[in-house]
Order: sequence, then structure tokens, then C-alpha cells
Amino acid sequence: MMPGQVDVGFGSHGHMEAMRQMDPAMHMEGDKRAEHVQRVFESLGLDCEIQRFGSSNSVDKGLRGNNVHGVLRAPRSDAVEALVIAASWETKNGTNANAVRLLAGLAKYAAEQVYWAKDLVFLVTDSGERGTEEWLRAYHGEGGMLQVRSGLIQAALALDLPPAHSYGGISLHFEGRSGQLPNLDFLNIIKHVARQERLPAVVHALPDMPRSSSIMEKYLRSARLLLRQVRAQAVGSTVGVHAPFLRYGIDALTVVGMERADGRASNLVSVGRTVEATLRSLNNLLERFHQSFFFYLLSSDKKFISIGNYVPAVAMLAAALLFHAMHLWWFQGPDSARSETPGDRIARINTYHQFLRSSLPGSAASFVRVHVMGAILFAVPFVVPKVVLTDSTATGYVFTMFVASVTLILHLADSMWSPHMVSDWRQLKALAAVYVAWVVACLSVMNFSLAIAVFVVAGMPLIFTRFKDKPSRAHRACAVAMLVAFSPAVVLSAARYLLDCEMADLSRSLFRLFLKDYSFFGSAVYPLICLVYWPVNMLCMVIAMMP
Repeated sequence: MMPGQVDVGFGSHGHMEAMRQMDPAMHMEGDKRAEHVQRVFESLGLDCEIQRFGSSNSVDKGLRGNNVHGVLRAPRSDAVEALVIAASWETKNGTNANAVRLLAGLAKYAAEQVYWAKDLVFLVTDSGERGTEEWLRAYHGEGGMLQVRSGLIQAALALDLPPAHSYGGISLHFEGRSGQLPNLDFLNIIKHVARQERLPAVVHALPDMPRSSSIMEKYLRSARLLLRQVRAQAVGSTVGVHAPFLRYGIDALTVVGMERADGRASNLVSVGRTVEATLRSLNNLLERFHQSFFFYLLSSDKKFISIGNYVPAVAMLAAALLFHAMHLWWFQGPDSARSETPGDRIARINTYHQFLRSSLPGSAASFVRVHVMGAILFAVPFVVPKVVLTDSTATGYVFTMFVASVTLILHLADSMWSPHMVSDWRQLKALAAVYVAWVVACLSVMNFSLAIAVFVVAGMPLIFTRFKDKPSRAHRACAVAMLVAFSPAVVLSAARYLLDCEMADLSRSLFRLFLKDYSFFGSAVYPLICLVYWPVNMLCMVIAMMP
């Protein structure tokens, strides 16, 4: 691949002139802006097409936009493979006009070269990740077909350049939804070529520590970097338009321009040359990325933790829940069922089985009840009018707490109106622990960060919910207060202020954000909240209140 071993040529007067051709589009909107971008691409020798899309989904109804893509045919291939360079007009950092301008300059430069072995696709979208998702669906023939297309997409590079005259470094964002990651070699290529251009490339905008920094300072920087990656993978909301590519098995990441703290900066040409050198390296690749890792955590810009090192930690968490469930299951029921007298073995077994026959239906009913309520919470946003689910947090949270109260009242009513009902809090807690352990273990092989999050918000409160047969009122009150603090309503409300602006718009409800991610991108966070997290939290409340 020879990264950084070629002479880059981007930055001539002609390339700057091509970038200036995009300037009139900054003052346009809708179809006029898309048509102007198409004219610019066609003047540079690209095959172009405008894709107009709209969403009929009840959650995203009213979404409209235009995608413009131009394909530069490789003179040394037969359009079997392609590379994508993408930019959206609007990003979470504001307008992204500099990235669109840079795309025009790169298209001008690429059209002058004859060494391309892969087609280059330049994509400009209106609606960020949603626009990219619509384009990918049409590109792969799902719900439509593009007239101008190329071959199999090998890699994609998204540009996010906030308004500025110059940039002193680039930040790499690579996490997708459901724990998807690009091959580690892709990140290493960009870091290497950026270093050749004297353009600092860091992960998640965390600056490098000076060499004179202490070991503790370097450790804290690594801890912050790991936490940002875990948070990004668990939440599933990303920066840039690279995430939809990962869902289609395409290695992709987003390059975000940033200013240096010391005030020094490089011009836009350095960013363009970094992208050029990256495309040259990808052009030399004779096969798909496969030699490096697809599951990793970066502890620094030059060190990583592989899946073989961090997955055992989740396995230990799941094992802790299983051992706790075994302990509870052994001590459930009357004391006579655990007698050690050899002569009482048959009577002890009969007592134990009689207890199970009378108590398991009640425990199963509690499981079914809370999950039915969770299924209702899951389905309601897709059947109610759009105006009911606004960006305010009140609707989703108030509905959640209302259903939680109804479930708790139903269970307490069963306990009071059925004096002969046999129940044991140990049995219900053991079943809940096995259930959470199973969910955490399954998630660990798909999304390590999300598995950790589920254990923290559902597994840990379950372990500390109850320890004694007859707890005092103070113990019950403390348990309920802890469960309320770990409830979806409180956790999601607090997360709005703990997450950075790059992860979520703090003026919007995370409940609605996860709902949109599920309805459009198939993210697993919203189903887990409704069908696992909230039902387990309610089961813990039931366990704390059981006699």
C-alpha cells in the first residue's frame, strides 16, 4: 500500500479554482443547490446524478433531501471496485461547506491523473447520516436503483471541516452503530500520511500529551480516550456520515478538522493532501482489508487493546451474575427443603418440587407482565401521531413512569389479593440474574461497550437490590431510591448532560434520538431500553417490595 511514499500533487491554482466553483452553492438550498453541485462535478468530467429522497416512516416523516454523487471512471480498471469520498452540507459542528469545496478540488485533481485502479465516487448529501443511508440503499438496489453507479465499494472517507480558514490537525472518528468498527489498518494509514504532511492526527479530538508529561497524566489521557470510545460505541450516535457505510461491511471513518491550541494552523491544502495520499494508498490495495483487527479499543494513538484482552472482562461480569443466581436458587424456598439429614432426602425433594410448582407460575407471570409493558412502550411511538412524540423529554419519560407505576400496582395487588400465593424473592431475583447474564454475554460478542452499559444500569442494581428475607422499611426505601436513580427516566435525563455535544444534541430527548436511530438505522439501543433495561428495573422494584 506504500502509505506516505508518493509525491502528492494537490494544491495547484486549478484545484483552488475548482473549489471556488462551489462557493455559489453556499447561498442556495434544496434543488437549486443540488443542481449547482451537479454542474460543477460534470464540468470536472464526472458522471453525475441527483438522488431525491423522502421518508415515509412515522418517526422520520417529513424528511426530505437531495444527494449528489459524481463518479470518476478509473482509466486502468473495469469499474469493479470503488472508493467513496463523502461530505454533508450540514453536520453537528455546523455548516460543512469547506468539506464540499474540498471535494470539488479533489475531484479536479483526481481527473488529471491516470493511475487510478478504482473508481472514485464523490458524494454530497443534505441530511447527514440519513442522506448517506438513503444513497447506500439505492446504490445496493434496496428500494430503488441509481442510474450512475460503480462497482463494489472498498472503503469510504467522510470529511467534516467546521468553518475556518485553516486547520492545525484532524480528529478521527470511526465508531458505528451496534459496535461496528473499520479495520485498524485504515486508521493507521491516515495517521501515517497525516504525519508525513506534518498534520497532527488524533482520535476523538484528544491532543497528544507532551513528552515531559508524567505517567499519571498519560494514564488519565488514555482513560479518557477509552471512555470516549466506549461511550460512542454504546450510545451509537456518531460524528460524520461514515456510520452507514459500516452497516454494509465497508470500512469507513470521518476526518474532522480542528484548530491547534497554540494557534498555529495549516491551510486546507494539507488536509487535501492527506486525503489524496490516503486515496493513493487505498488505490494500491489489491484486496479488502483483512490482515489487521476489526474489534479493538485504542488506549492511545499508537496502542490498541484487542478483543482477546477485553472480552474476558465481560465474561467475568456475566459469570458473576450466574454465580449469584446459583446461590439464590439454592437458598430459595422453605428451610426444610435444604435439610442435610440423610433420612429426610425423599421428603426434602418432595417439598422442594412442591414449592417450585406453586411458585414458578407467579415468577413467570411477573416476567411476562413487565415485558408486555415493555413491548407496549416499544410499539407506542410507531402507532401514535407524530405530534405526540416531540423532542421534549416529557412524553417518553412520563409514559415510562406511568407504565412502571401500573406494573408495580398490579404486582402488589396480586400479592394482597392472593393470600395463598407462594412466592420467593430469591427465585425471581435468580431468574432475573440469569436473564441479564444471558443478555450481557450475547451483547459482548457484538458490542462490548453496550454490554458493559447494560451490566452497569441493569446488572449492578439487580445484585444490590435485596439481601435479607425480611428487610426493614429503611432498607426497602433505600433499595427503591437506588432503583429509581438507575431507572431509564433518570439515567436518560442525566445522560443528556453527561454526553458531549458531539454525541447528542442536548436540546433533544435521548429517548427520541434512540427511537430515530432504531427506526432508520436499526440501532439496538432503543429495543434494549424497552425490552430489557426497563423490564429488569421493574423486576428489581418488585423484588424489593415482595414480602
